[in-house]
Parts: sequence; structure tokens; C-alpha cells
Amino acid sequence: MPPPDEAKARVDFTYSDEAYEPDPVKFWKRIGKRWNDRLEDFIGKRKAMERAVAQIVSPNDPPEVKLQKIYARVQQIRNTSYEVQKTQQEEKRAKEKEPNNVEDVWNRGYGTGVQLTWLYLALVRAAGFEAYGVWVSDRRDYFFSPQLMDSYKLNTNVVLVKLNGKDLYCDPGAAFTPFGLLTWSETGVPGLRLDKDGGDWVQTILPESAASRIERSANLKLSEMGDLAGKLTVTFTGLEALRRRVEERNDDEADRKKFLEDEVQQYIPAACDVQLLNKPDWSSSEPSLVAEFNLKIPGWVSGAGRRAFFPVGLFSATEKHLFDHANRIHPVYFQFPSERVDDITVELPPGWQVASLPRAQMQDGHVVIYTLDMERSNGALHLTRKLIVDVLLLEVKYYTVLRDFFQVVRTGDEEQIVLQPGAAAARN
Repeated sequence: MPPPDEAKARVDFTYSDEAYEPDPVKFWKRIGKRWNDRLEDFIGKRKAMERAVAQIVSPNDPPEVKLQKIYARVQQIRNTSYEVQKTQQEEKRAKEKEPNNVEDVWNRGYGTGVQLTWLYLALVRAAGFEAYGVWVSDRRDYFFSPQLMDSYKLNTNVVLVKLNGKDLYCDPGAAFTPFGLLTWSETGVPGLRLDKDGGDWVQTILPESAASRIERSANLKLSEMGDLAGKLTVTFTGLEALRRRVEERNDDEADRKKFLEDEVQQYIPAACDVQLLNKPDWSSSEPSLVAEFNLKIPGWVSGAGRRAFFPVGLFSATEKHLFDHANRIHPVYFQFPSERVDDITVELPPGWQVASLPRAQMQDGHVVIYTLDMERSNGALHLTRKLIVDVLLLEVKYYTVLRDFFQVVRTGDEEQIVLQPGAAAARN
């Protein structure tokens, strides 16, 4: 980027095969009517959808249960958008025809992600719900503005359902996405809600940080040599679980095992041995993905004279170098709000005592929060840590505040608990 005194004016060009229309309102009304006509043509198989719904739900099911059952059934249909791309020869052998409408998708048992989402729209309407198709802009690719009048940037679809006076956004065509959530790139973005009059602009939901968490629960023992060993359970929820399922969808069990073990090693700012014990559920859209490990960290505790030092930031390595640079040009952009929650219990060797605990931390930056607490109890240590990021886009003018916050996080994680080994405790 050139220095300010050398900066020049820049013009961005948008190319489109649409007929020229200078008024954004008229432009999008025309687009909305056309897209709505296409959508209604694709989903307009009411009788077939009513027969399908009768196979999925019971008349006595509460409204939300009906929506969940239909959602789960649609996600059971083969989603060709998430398959390894076939060669032309393989496609010819498969002889699979492109579905022309939702009845074809239902009867043939396959469809693209877009088609499955529209199938869900058709089914929930047949079940009696008020629902709309919405075209949204994937913020993985664009920061969308209707003023630019670029219809190609509305490039993914979701369903808006009215439930108990509230808006519920769903995208079953996005594999592994739990009911009531959208993929991160579809959250907090503008969308064109379609209807016969050309539609209206809506804003999709941005889930709170608590909806997407990484929870690390460890029960460990400290040896007299300073080694830590025990069980670790890592629970990924919401968008954290979704991201890992999508990333690993085409890998085998060995690759997935290595993927999770490598991730745990990245959490820990020291060499460690990690072994996955269970078989996490990679194939479902359940909100949680749970992984259980055997964990060993040699030499985590170091000694000096009659003291031993236990660093409290056991899983802090991924935040250690965040925002190291003093200056920043661009806004800070997070994929989605999220939380990291640690609950660690460490059994001390017989005769060991806690000489001193660092001061508890509570840093509240409103959209970012850090807490760290330590307790001693019955020959054990109990550490709890939480890091919350509840913001999506932060202007450059707030960067210094954000950087200062993460420096506090770094300082807190580098604190050490002072222990008295058994022999030293006995002498005292």
C-alpha cells in the first residue's frame, strides 16, 4: 500500500450481463421477481411434498420438532456438492440425470447443496409453515453491497422459516450444519428474501460466541519428575464442530486421528505425546464433536531449589503470538464469534503442597473477555480459563485496545504456580 501522500484514486468496475438499470431498488426488484419465478417452478410440487412430509412427521409433533425432523431427513439425502469430483467418464457411467424439481430430488435420492436446501423449503411449506427462499452473499468471498448491483455475488441459498414470531434460518444443503445454524460464511450477511413482488433485504443471524466453543477438560497427574499425564476430552460445538467435519469429510480414520492429535499438540506450548482414544462422530450434524485423548507432557513442571514451578497456560499456545505487531492497516476480521473454555484438574504427588497461586485474572473488553482462576484442594490443583471473542469485524482504530487485551492474556497464561515438593515440604 503506498504512503498517504502517494495514494491515488481507484475505480472498481463491475461487469454484468443484466440490462442497465441505474436505480438499485428497481434493479433488485427485477432480479428478485425473476429468481422467485425460477424458485417457484423448481419447488412447485405441492402434492408430492405433502406425501413426503407425511412420511417424515407426525401430525401431533410440535412445530419445532417437525422442522427438525424434516431437516434431518433432507440431510440424509446424498449431497453431490460434497463428493469428490468425478471424471467425465465416471459421470457418463453413473448416468445420473440432473433433477428438474424437488420431486425429482426426493424420488432419486440425490441433489446438490442448493437443490437440497430448496427441497427443505418445499417440505416445510407443505407442512404448513410460512417460509421463504433467500439468496445470500458468502462472506468467505465477498463483502456484499446491494448498491453495486452485482447479482452474481448472491451466490448461496438458505431458507427463512417463521416460527413463533421469530426468524429461523436453515441450510440443510450445507453438509454437517446443525439445525438452526448456518455455515460461518452465511452468518451476519445481507440476503434477498424472495417473493412474487421482488423480495426484500434481510440480514442473516450471527450466532453468539457461546454457540461455537472449544471445551478442553483434563484430569491429569503430576509425577515427582515434573511430568503431566492423564485424560483429555476436547468438545467442539457449533461452527467449531462443523468446520472440522467439513475439512475432514473425505479423509480416512487414520488421517482424522492425526488431524485431531496434531491440533491438541498445537494447543500446548511444549513437546507432548497425544493419543486419540475414541472414534468421534464425523458423519452427523449433531452440534458437538467429542474427542478423547491420552496426554503426556514431559517436564511441564521445572524445579529451582526447594520450589517447583507449574505454568498455568497449559492450552494457551494458539493465542501466544496473536496481534504481536504494534501497527495495523486493515480491520481485524474474525470468522465467527467463539469461546475457548478450559477445565483442568491436576493431582499432585503425595506430600507436595501449593506454596503460592498467581492472582486470578478477569479482563473484560466487552466484546473480548479473558478469565483465569486457580484453586488448591485436597492435594490437587484446579485451573479454569475462558477466552471469549464475541465480535466479527473490528475497526482499525480499536486495534491497539485489542492488542493490549491479548498482551494481558499472554501475561496471565505465562504466570506460574509455585509448588513445594514432598521432601522440601517435610523439611519445612
